[in-house]
Amino acid sequence: MATNEEDVKILFTNGIINKRQLKNLMYSTFHNYGVVKSSIIADKVKNLTFHYATKSGISLSIEDLRVPQKKRSLMGLTNNEVETTEQNYEVGNITNIERFQKVIDIWNNASNFLKEEVVTYFRESDPFNSLYIMAFSGARGNISQVRQLVGMRGLMADPQGQIIDLPIKSNFREGLTVTEYIISSYGARKGLVDTALRTADSGYLTRRLVDVAQDIIVREEDCYTQDGLLKNELINETSPNLSVKDRMIGRLLAEPLIKKEDNVILPINTQLTSNLLDNLHELDIEKLKVRSPLTCTSIRSICRNCYGWHLAYSKLVDLGEAIGIIAAQSIGEPGTQLTMRTFHTGGVFSGDLTQQIRAPFQGTLSYKTAEAANLVRTLHGTRSFLIKENVTLYIQNLKGACSKIRLPEGATLLSNTGQKVYTNQIIAEIKKDANLVLEEDSKTVYTNISGEVFFQNINIETIIDKQGNSVQKNRNPGLIWVLYGKRYSLPRSSELVAKLGQINTSGSIIAKKSILNSYSGIVKFDEASATNEIKILNFSLILQNANILIKRNTIEEEKNILKFDNGKKFQIDVQHNTTIQNGETIATLANNLYKTETGGTVTYNLEKKFATKKRKGPGKLFSGTLYWIPEETYRVESSIRLEKLQTKNNTFIAKRTEIIPKTFTKSSGILQVDVVGKEISIKPGELFKINPAAYSSIERINGFVEPGKQIINNIIAQKLTYIEFVEVNNIEYVLIRPVQKYKVAREKEFFLNQNFFPHIQEQNFKIKTVKKIFLKNWEHIKSNGPVELLNTFLTLDIINNSSKLQSKFEILQKNKDIYQLQVSQYEILKIDDLITNYSNVHNIKIATRFLVNKNQYVTSSSTLAQLEIFFPIKGTLGAIKNNTANVNEILILQDKDIRPVPHFSKLAELKVKVGELIRTGAQLSTSTKSEYSGQIYSIDKTNVYIRLGRPYLISQGAILEVESGSLVQRLDKLATLIYEKLKTVDIVQGLPKVEEILEARKIKNPCILAPHEGYANVRNSKIEVTNDKGYITAINFTQRDKIRFSNGSYVKLIEPLTDGPISPHEKLDTLFNYYYYFEKLAINEACRQSFRELQLFLVNEVQRTYLSQGVQIADKHIEIIVKQMTSKVRIEDSGDTILLPGELLNLYQVEIITKSSLAVNEQAPFYTPLLLGITKASLNSDSFISAASFQETTRVLTEAAIEGKKDWLHGLKENVIIGRLIPAGTGFKHYKDLELQTNKPNTVIQTQAANIKDTVLRSRFNQLVEKQKNMLDF
Repeated sequence: MATNEEDVKILFTNGIINKRQLKNLMYSTFHNYGVVKSSIIADKVKNLTFHYATKSGISLSIEDLRVPQKKRSLMGLTNNEVETTEQNYEVGNITNIERFQKVIDIWNNASNFLKEEVVTYFRESDPFNSLYIMAFSGARGNISQVRQLVGMRGLMADPQGQIIDLPIKSNFREGLTVTEYIISSYGARKGLVDTALRTADSGYLTRRLVDVAQDIIVREEDCYTQDGLLKNELINETSPNLSVKDRMIGRLLAEPLIKKEDNVILPINTQLTSNLLDNLHELDIEKLKVRSPLTCTSIRSICRNCYGWHLAYSKLVDLGEAIGIIAAQSIGEPGTQLTMRTFHTGGVFSGDLTQQIRAPFQGTLSYKTAEAANLVRTLHGTRSFLIKENVTLYIQNLKGACSKIRLPEGATLLSNTGQKVYTNQIIAEIKKDANLVLEEDSKTVYTNISGEVFFQNINIETIIDKQGNSVQKNRNPGLIWVLYGKRYSLPRSSELVAKLGQINTSGSIIAKKSILNSYSGIVKFDEASATNEIKILNFSLILQNANILIKRNTIEEEKNILKFDNGKKFQIDVQHNTTIQNGETIATLANNLYKTETGGTVTYNLEKKFATKKRKGPGKLFSGTLYWIPEETYRVESSIRLEKLQTKNNTFIAKRTEIIPKTFTKSSGILQVDVVGKEISIKPGELFKINPAAYSSIERINGFVEPGKQIINNIIAQKLTYIEFVEVNNIEYVLIRPVQKYKVAREKEFFLNQNFFPHIQEQNFKIKTVKKIFLKNWEHIKSNGPVELLNTFLTLDIINNSSKLQSKFEILQKNKDIYQLQVSQYEILKIDDLITNYSNVHNIKIATRFLVNKNQYVTSSSTLAQLEIFFPIKGTLGAIKNNTANVNEILILQDKDIRPVPHFSKLAELKVKVGELIRTGAQLSTSTKSEYSGQIYSIDKTNVYIRLGRPYLISQGAILEVESGSLVQRLDKLATLIYEKLKTVDIVQGLPKVEEILEARKIKNPCILAPHEGYANVRNSKIEVTNDKGYITAINFTQRDKIRFSNGSYVKLIEPLTDGPISPHEKLDTLFNYYYYFEKLAINEACRQSFRELQLFLVNEVQRTYLSQGVQIADKHIEIIVKQMTSKVRIEDSGDTILLPGELLNLYQVEIITKSSLAVNEQAPFYTPLLLGITKASLNSDSFISAASFQETTRVLTEAAIEGKKDWLHGLKENVIIGRLIPAGTGFKHYKDLELQTNKPNTVIQTQAANIKDTVLRSRFNQLVEKQKNMLDF
């Protein structure tokens, strides 16, 4: 059969087929030819590409990593630029922040330039380079990774997100230095952590999205709504960077499109295809209204016409399609591709804050302005001109070529008219207006040198901050100078000997300090520490009625015995010559009378009450009685030994009975065995049988029985006993247990006799006898050995306790064999403590000269010694400063701190005078410039002497941390700079940003929105908006809020009036108030209109975030989720209905209730629109089964049970949980009701290729329907 050659158009393309081209090829094939042909073509393309990939033998070797030759020269130029910036900072031309910003910008621009150079180098020099082919075909890798391989790694951020201004200049081909490797590790670690967190967060986001939208299914063919979205609502200045085709394709027309002059008539519900949109774009048709899931009126679903195309097939969506889950997965799945944070939160690249305008070629700049431009300072500290009107710049070169650049009002010019500019030079900056928010931040300026502080051009203003502290602020830009010198702190209250300006050698005395005593006494020197401390013995007392028995003839021996005249012996617990505190124990009674033979239970009567629940340490027992109920307890290591028990449980045994091998009891009594605790206990006493008939009425309470009282069976207690009721072999007995009684008598205090100080009228010391108990009341001690109930201690009671005096315990030898206890009080003056704790004191030479002798008696406030302080270095005493702590600080100027600059002119021609502060490059005379920064120290006939210094530029509003004339050490704080840092809406980027929008989180410091259109003014800390009718709305604002409008300017509804992100909750409230109160719309219409504007805002915000990461999602998916978030209203006033205030209902439900109320003349409810986050929307869904399976299961089910809720099982999730067929896909009601039609099966050969997929699907449907019918018949 002959083919007409004119009918066949062969399209031949000679170009590179990269990833994008392959994608377009497969898309068009699938769109035009269906599944089968597409799969065949995909296979053929795969075979073709693999064949040639194999033939080419492409592999990546280290030789393929070619570093551009321009890199070395670029690094040199960049280093020079950075060095110039550093010099500008050191001279005081720019602040620390401006230096930081400039350095970051320089390196960022260098990195970007090198990246472009890498691409150019590969494209022009080596287009078949394996790395270039791989990265730019889209196979693997990207330009950023190639830049790091062969360009430079660039700037990295530290763990706090601040940029480190030391870039990594090397690339991976050259290899990193050790420093670069460590800096590089920060970013690498952050990347790994980021990826791990992103996966989890993205998964959780998907789960929440699925939960909120799982019941959205295509249930209807058409909802017959008249509403839709207009083209200008989808495409305007606030919408993200998406084309008309991106936002319109696959939608259906909401109303017919008629344009008679061009004869274009499109009926309602026309599907907008790619070709159709192109034609409409050419015809420039603006009035276009399309259907959208946002405007669909179907309940719990979206109709086919409002949803439009199923994007996988570019055909109208099928009934029963679970579009909610498709939408959730479409938004959630790309989550892993989104970044978790911004890279540069610390510094701002100028490109972020401004759009930079560069000169296209070398030439002369010229422009004309009607109004004078304001002189302003840029981010980098350079001067620029802020223009107040639209200006056109002209750049003309020598050849006559002229370039025209238009600048809007508010742009800044970096070059003046008539100035020469060079190619790529930045000549102007236009501030980016979109979503720019500036926040206040601070940076501390530290001094790099020690010296003396001077202020230049600084106007100080004292203000009170929020905490009530007084803060000194700088009103205008100025310099803080630090003039070189060594700062030293002298000991407190030292007397200065040297005079200001005195030249001293190392070793001459600067100051002296006298050491005075506070108490009178005898001077004692310890030979070993005579140079470190002086002791004054204030007084000492001896215990006369006791002697010390020294063991082994050594005083330092532990546990010496203190024997009193009454025979009591105490073991001494402190060693000779040790410091003791008030209340400290000095001895313990040697022979303790309060010791039992075995364990048991203790109870006592005390004068001081004790807490019996918690033991808070030993109590002090003065007098009273202790009662002890003995009980032996034996711990058995294993259950095997318990089996060898000689006697049975609950039997009475005699004294010294062998209960287990090699274990004998100490007393007779009843034996009880605790198998679980592996314990055997013997309770001593006598066992008496109880007659149940005679004593049935008596209370079985264990307790004490006083002597002479009847116990039972005419048994009378002879002494204090403790009775306990026990059961042995089902027979009831009473066990009469003995009670041991310990009487604790009150002890007397011992006074110490005076030694030899006759002027002391009162005794300062007492020795007290203290009895301490270590057991709780009714505490049970499990033991078969002795137990100490309480102990007797001797403690020292210091009556006049002074912090300056130290008490010491000493053993004094009375004669050859007799020793006595002596307690002495000393005033100890440590010389080290007097001179330390001051900075640089350890560098000062100090000598001590004693003015008293050993054992000399001195009165209080005597001069004991004098500290002599010497000059540590050779130099001039430059400054003396007495600070608030009464510490003298001195500054010593060395010869190297003062530099001479020769001048060869007459003194009259000099342009400087003594005391003047000058910077490097300043004119000293008509012929001489200064090489140094500093202060003019002195001038003679031949030289100008400059005291070196370092200027620090301080911006306006900075907080000053020092005073003029104060002395500082290196790294001391000078000031805190306050500056504005860029805070874009994308500072919370990627996934957290999407989550913030979809969870409708409350935003910190949101902007203030205009409540209606009108003229805005600021009056008395209020923003007043006046509309055309003269109505004024006043809004309060704080000093922190930055105004975005000029007084008297016209603002639109919900236009941001202050800086800050837009809060969706605030936006919804503002819109509702406007439409309900100003426009007087019906309440349901006000809700719908405010919801609609908010929905478009939320869709745009999500789209913008995804697009910033290069991810494109169809609008309809986001619209479905947003519709779920904006479907509820809150009842504020129930009217005459049974609704409750605060109840959440769907808008369509409240509309039905309102109509019913109005129909019977009842008051309708008042309600307000509510924005719910996806989590809250899920928990407030109609299905309690779905909500409970998501989160807060107990609460949701409890509330559902209390309210008697019914679940109609409309969604997918609840049906899956119950185990029913899900109402989607083939389980959808439409397919269930299909009657089985018997058609002759078509063969594959008879079927057209384009419809093969539909035939296969129809065949599967028929099989399923038949299967279900058979099951029903059965």
